[in-house]
Amino acid sequence: MNNTLAIKNNSEIIKVIESRNAQMRMLSIYVIAFTLLLGIFNIMLGEVLHQKVHHTGGQLAKQVYDLKIDVITERDVIAALAENHGFMLEPHEAPLHFSAFMAEESEVFSYKSVSLKLYHWPSWIVESYLFILLNLILIGVAVWSYRWWCVLFKNKLKPVLSAPQDDLPFTLAKSVEDKIEEPHIDKSNQELKQLPPENALTTLYAIQNNYNHLFALFYCGQPFPHNIDLENHFKLVIVKGFKELSKISVKLLPSGGLAITLENISQTDVDNYMKRLHQIIFQAALVYRGDLSRKDVKVGVCNYRDGADQTIVYQLTKSALVQAKQSAWQHIQRIPFNYTRSIELAEGADTLPDYITKKKFMLFFQPLFDLATGEMLQHEALIRIRHKSLGMLSARQFIPQLTNETAIVQLDQAVVEQVIKLLEAEPSSLTVSINVHPLNWFSRQFWLWFDKKMRSFKGSNKLQFEILEDDFYQHLPKLTSALSAIKAISGTVLIDNVTTSNKIGLLEPYKIVKGLKLSFELIHNIDSNLKQQKAVRQIVLQSTRINLPVYGVGVETQLELNTLKKLGVVAAQGFYFTEPLQEFNQVTSS
Repeated sequence: MNNTLAIKNNSEIIKVIESRNAQMRMLSIYVIAFTLLLGIFNIMLGEVLHQKVHHTGGQLAKQVYDLKIDVITERDVIAALAENHGFMLEPHEAPLHFSAFMAEESEVFSYKSVSLKLYHWPSWIVESYLFILLNLILIGVAVWSYRWWCVLFKNKLKPVLSAPQDDLPFTLAKSVEDKIEEPHIDKSNQELKQLPPENALTTLYAIQNNYNHLFALFYCGQPFPHNIDLENHFKLVIVKGFKELSKISVKLLPSGGLAITLENISQTDVDNYMKRLHQIIFQAALVYRGDLSRKDVKVGVCNYRDGADQTIVYQLTKSALVQAKQSAWQHIQRIPFNYTRSIELAEGADTLPDYITKKKFMLFFQPLFDLATGEMLQHEALIRIRHKSLGMLSARQFIPQLTNETAIVQLDQAVVEQVIKLLEAEPSSLTVSINVHPLNWFSRQFWLWFDKKMRSFKGSNKLQFEILEDDFYQHLPKLTSALSAIKAISGTVLIDNVTTSNKIGLLEPYKIVKGLKLSFELIHNIDSNLKQQKAVRQIVLQSTRINLPVYGVGVETQLELNTLKKLGVVAAQGFYFTEPLQEFNQVTSS
């Protein structure tokens, strides 16, 4: 087995070497070809300029003829005219060291009965600025072309990761020798990875790399001053704090947090590095926020090995950060990457619907609070699956694995049924908001079932259904059945993930729509982003004209909350108020 792996790795190295040799051969050919082309260009340019000189001399001879100047007796006049046109009647002595290159050229220019023998400097001297400018342009184009050619060539030798989603902070390393680089998590189980030089022997002899990599997300409960470069500050501090590591990457995310990658850590040292990371981040934060306590600095960590799926690692790290933020005394949380996690989810997609049909799920409830009175207005139902081996899975993790239409219908049916049971057991004056799967908004099967189910439920007017902004506007004609079914039970609709005010006026005829939920991207760090504030202000202005309230989601800080109040947002939800609660009666009794 080891021999086979060694042979395979040898063949890969040989392929890379051959590719490099081919690249060098192509470079030699490129240089030779460019040199020839540059020489030909300069010869042609010299010829064009020589023709210009010849034409000018002819014009001078014509001028002498027209003025009827005697060539022999009036040489002073001819000399003045010649000098004015860049010629000389007598050769000048060239500088000693350049006499071989700067000797004057002589030509006889004639027009009818006038013949003039004139001297002039070589065209490459007279028009030297033109030669230099054009040659520099050509050389610049050649260098630029070669660099892009190298990029295209290298892309064939090493893997290129798919583009990140949302704020996914993983990119390929710019260089295997860089100490500081962009955060990245490779996919070596799917594609070849370009290994650093120190790992070449390991690959050659098929020795497995048992080192771990740490990916961390950092969150601070207090805002930093706006005039500092957080990314560079933390990058320098972290690199200095982990001098023994060969690969460290730090990146500031659009959401305002920090993404940190520490590579090649021994399994036994993972916990120590995790604690050191939290300490270094805390000390670095104190430089700008001396009032911070350790509980204000939260870090989520995922340790993984080569071959880890970047999306799963990122999700696990975010989950770890959420746990750290929810804990009053554990400020850093770690969730190890289980390689089988993504594989098991993908391979077990056919069994995931069983968790729904067998009621192996839980509903959490995210309250929505009135920003003026602090009262609870409604709550949003969130589903979680209790997987036998992967633990608690959020909707974002398992819903993408549901590709069967029947399974997608069963998912929302199960959520609606569970909400009905809870409302019947705990009657409440508050509305329960349900996120309907985008496909189910157009599912005749789901809405026929819904109509039948609601006939025996007396509290149906307490149900609200959320639909994405893009889906509502783009597919409005196809939503007739769904909107009619909701209207029939006196239910309402909430437009979710609102990002623009451009189409809000179209909602006026639809009295069933009772509110707008802003996208998380507009909310996060809105206190320091004027562009986001302007967008929210426009949304609030347009929605006020048709009497629709605007809600905020994902509120995490007091500054965000205060800004939303000033902009006219009437209600909000998020970790600033409370985390999602597991029991419905906890929400309704608050």
